[in-house]
Amino acid sequence: MPESPSLVEHVYFNPPASQQADSWWVRYKAQLTSLTDTARASVEADSRYILQRGILAADTAKPEEWSFRRSRTGLVMGSVQSGKTASMLGVSALAIDHGLDIIVVLAGTRLSLWRQTYERLVQQLDSGEDGVQKIKRRLLCPPPGIALSEQTHPLTTTYRLPPAQVRQRLSQGKPLIIVAMKQTDHLHALAASLRMNVFDAVKELGRTAHMLVLDDEADDGSILDAVVESSQDPIYGRLKQIPRAIANLWDPPQGSPDNLFSTYIAYTATPQANLLQEDHNPLAPRDFMFSLRTPLDMGQSVDTTDPGNLIAPRSSTYPEPAGIRSYYTGGEVFYRRAAAAGLCVPTTNSAQQDLVDAVRGFLVAGAIRLHRSGKLGPASALTAQFDTEHEALTCVAPPHSMLYHPSAGILDHFRGAEDILLWAGVRDRATARNLLHAGEARLPETLVNDLRADLAPWAQWLEKYRASARAIEDEFDVLPPKTFPDWETVEALLVDEVIPGTRVAVVNSDPNADDRPAYTPNQHSETGKWRAARDLSTIFVSGNVMARGLTLEGMTTALFQRSSANPLADTQMQMQRWFGYRGSYIEFCRVFATSDQLALFRAYHDVDEAVRTSITERMMRGAPEPAVLQGLNFEATGKIAGVGNLPLSPGARPFVTVINDGERPDPNAHVLAKLFARPSSDLTVANVLRGRILDAPLELTEAAELLDRLTFADYKPGSEGFHADFWNGVEARAHAVAPLPDPPLYRPPLTHGAGHPPRRTCPYAIAAYLRLWSASLTRSIKGLFVTGHPGELWSYADLGRKRAEQPRFWVGIRYGDGAAVSNGPLARLPFNIHATRKRVDGGELKTTWGASDPTAGPGQYRGDVYFDYYHRDLPLPLTSNTAWRPSGSDGQILFYVNQHTDDLHPTVAVGVCLPAGGPEQFSATRAGVNIVTRNLP
Repeated sequence: MPESPSLVEHVYFNPPASQQADSWWVRYKAQLTSLTDTARASVEADSRYILQRGILAADTAKPEEWSFRRSRTGLVMGSVQSGKTASMLGVSALAIDHGLDIIVVLAGTRLSLWRQTYERLVQQLDSGEDGVQKIKRRLLCPPPGIALSEQTHPLTTTYRLPPAQVRQRLSQGKPLIIVAMKQTDHLHALAASLRMNVFDAVKELGRTAHMLVLDDEADDGSILDAVVESSQDPIYGRLKQIPRAIANLWDPPQGSPDNLFSTYIAYTATPQANLLQEDHNPLAPRDFMFSLRTPLDMGQSVDTTDPGNLIAPRSSTYPEPAGIRSYYTGGEVFYRRAAAAGLCVPTTNSAQQDLVDAVRGFLVAGAIRLHRSGKLGPASALTAQFDTEHEALTCVAPPHSMLYHPSAGILDHFRGAEDILLWAGVRDRATARNLLHAGEARLPETLVNDLRADLAPWAQWLEKYRASARAIEDEFDVLPPKTFPDWETVEALLVDEVIPGTRVAVVNSDPNADDRPAYTPNQHSETGKWRAARDLSTIFVSGNVMARGLTLEGMTTALFQRSSANPLADTQMQMQRWFGYRGSYIEFCRVFATSDQLALFRAYHDVDEAVRTSITERMMRGAPEPAVLQGLNFEATGKIAGVGNLPLSPGARPFVTVINDGERPDPNAHVLAKLFARPSSDLTVANVLRGRILDAPLELTEAAELLDRLTFADYKPGSEGFHADFWNGVEARAHAVAPLPDPPLYRPPLTHGAGHPPRRTCPYAIAAYLRLWSASLTRSIKGLFVTGHPGELWSYADLGRKRAEQPRFWVGIRYGDGAAVSNGPLARLPFNIHATRKRVDGGELKTTWGASDPTAGPGQYRGDVYFDYYHRDLPLPLTSNTAWRPSGSDGQILFYVNQHTDDLHPTVAVGVCLPAGGPEQFSATRAGVNIVTRNLP
């Protein structure tokens, strides 16, 4: 009898988690072969976080943890083309392993998106050979034969859930997996099927059942708002029914089983509308928010040894050891880190010349990429036949794509495609249109003649790409350097492969346009031979349809000629299809747009990152709900009616109108008297004594502390409420960059409770602003603009220069024409203060800044807002359409001691003058919230 093997004790620092061999997660993880080890760990970590902190955070055995509808709603923010679907499928796999009964994936408002998501779910989540074992482990609706069929099936057939199979699967703890199109007829059909075929089975379970609804692109169609409610659009007029139709899946008017609990998760890269929608939308995120991470070379590392660690530090990006080939190339790369590489190209005054230049750049990039691949080119692949699908994929060069976005108009898309073909040599528009309708609009051979006749504008792109590669290598430490062929090699590939193999296609909602790009090989039904994918080298002309989920593989070139009189951040963020995992060929990527449009793209990215940071801080430290940010020259979203714009800064000349009652001693008189115990001087202008001013100015934080010392009997805001949440949210973003040395920014008189309703001009909010300005001098905080220069981003500013130009604040007392103050601490100062007699009504000043004469000449007194200029003997700023003092100037805090003849005691009022150049943000506000309009002073 052989000896038994010796037993070896294994000791683990982090014991491996036991995993069921046939678990949904294990199967799904095995499909993520294209991801690096770190990326797979990130998908798992984020999926487990969403599961534990969102889906399973409330116990179905404790109904008190749920709404009266037995539902919870949350939001997951991803990035454009970053892997949101991977997260949805990962969350689905883990949820099934943890016993959830029904998984519903809402996959887009268009048929192409629905099928794209369905195909991926079948390949990755529901992987494995078709057979009895797969059938028994779940119930998939609709089945592939219906979902992927070119035939039209009744929706009752599409979403049929056989009751016997439903009962059997649920009783065995096997899931129902449903992929539904986010369209009202589809949703109504699914809801009816759930009521008729599932709800009775749920009632009979003898336990609670849990439904998970994952809404892909949740800002598209799932927003309930007055704008949508009033829609009369003949195509999208019924869009307003989508949110209610989704909620009816688990909470129909007919009622649902008492033991059915539901969790709804909105997935989107642009959550502005989701966060701003009113509470009457049953899909508004009420219970949790999460932010997905993307790979780069900075940020908090993913805990690859324990992806289930819920307290691991988080950031919007994580370091990817595999290098730039595996980085997510989003706004941080295109608009910031790779600026020296020239990835963003401002367009000229000639739309035709821009189009020609972009197409040439795209074709040259295609030739270089083809040379690097060493594989079959797009022209040769047209006639090649392969024995297997694998050969048809691996023997040809990877897809190479360009996006031309002329406008939102469908007719403009066809005309733009025709323009490309006409430039290439197609003889007229009618011929070009016929080629487009046939799907065979390939670049003609005449373009080869154009190339040979004038090589210079083509060859210059080779040098541009070489320069871009060097800049990328320097920024991202790329080794070894990229290699490039000589021009003769590039020219030969252009002539033989790239130009004749490149197709022009229109992708939009027109019946004559392509449904979607085709990147998979196809098999001949008779010969069984395989042919390469159709879109190996394609120029896609499109509009809004490309802004929703459809992916352009191998995209290098984008020409964005669309313009808008009212740009919307969420809409235009979704249009940036050049984002993605393009690190392996990022040196070839180009975005052609106007300088103004590129500035908007940079600003969209900046406020987008600010929202992402806010959600991450909420996840980690319980920060307030993130503010939805916009700009002075763009709005966050057009999907919400009545959105206002709330600035961060108090304005150029805020004046605190609240004032204490003259019937009692004013505690602010003590504050002012103590301050003016310091050295000060009289201020005389035009032979008139105007007041008194301190000889030395206050620093930013000293000025903030002064304002915080002011107290008012009728104004005591607290640490709860709008202002508190607003400033806590800003503070969380500042803290995320680096811990603040002296928090908090906002220090209201009451440290507990809400107190009095906050005012727009609040001394404690002005103080918080000054502290933020001080903190921002050492932090590149995303989402901030620059006052007086609303197009400039704080995160792009030279902080060394900002520190050198930071303002100090000169503090003065402006005298009035009243009697000298004769009682209280101010009367004991070594100078006489003549009181002002500003009108007061109900504890509120009705007049603010004093004397003002815009026409005053040299030696005359122009006004109180320049009080300190006269003390410092500085020339007054030139009059302009802005009230801001010039950037780099000092500021002013001016006090007025007010006392009417019938007032027993003097009372103190204060105004502040701020220079431009400070931090600013613009928060979108819901309808009905107190707002400040865009037309700021």
